[in-house]
Amino acid sequence: MRARRTPLHLAVLSLLNEQPRHPYEMQSLIRERHIADVVRLRGGSLYDAIGRLLKLGLIEVSGTAREGARPERTVYAITDEGREEMFSLLREYVGERAEEYPVFGAGLAHLGQLSLAEAEELLRKRERELAGLTEFWANGLRDALASGLPRAVLLEVEYAQAMRQAELAWLREVLTDLPGMGWTGGCT
Repeated sequence: MRARRTPLHLAVLSLLNEQPRHPYEMQSLIRERHIADVVRLRGGSLYDAIGRLLKLGLIEVSGTAREGARPERTVYAITDEGREEMFSLLREYVGERAEEYPVFGAGLAHLGQLSLAEAEELLRKRERELAGLTEFWANGLRDALASGLPRAVLLEVEYAQAMRQAELAWLREVLTDLPGMGWTGGCT
């Protein structure tokens, strides 16, 4: 059975496919390229991912680097097996549709347990937050493109923005229709 790989594993393999890097550089690029918006990056998760990929033989230590008075940093490179795994994951993630189970959908499945007033209040709160995020990311995306960052490295940001816009349009439609939906909730 194949060991479970995560989107963070794909990010590490992809960055190392470009060139050997040390973890600090990978972490900076993950933030700079907005990969952190679509990949869970917490505490030592990058180092855990590197350790796992190293153990599996998908990456290897290629040397060390020192910048100024900073401590020596281990530099990692992708192996041939790692490159094969990266392309396999990339093809799977992009080409195969996967069912994902977001908590919002789970909440909607049980929204009828709330009173109409509380359900509307919560949906309006989400609408306001989503509208703010949509505006923030519209500006951020425009600025990133204007700064010369290639669109190809911002596709996940564009996708996330399209999903926010679609959810916002849907939320506004639901809020308009909510009073006439035949609400039966109100257990609270």
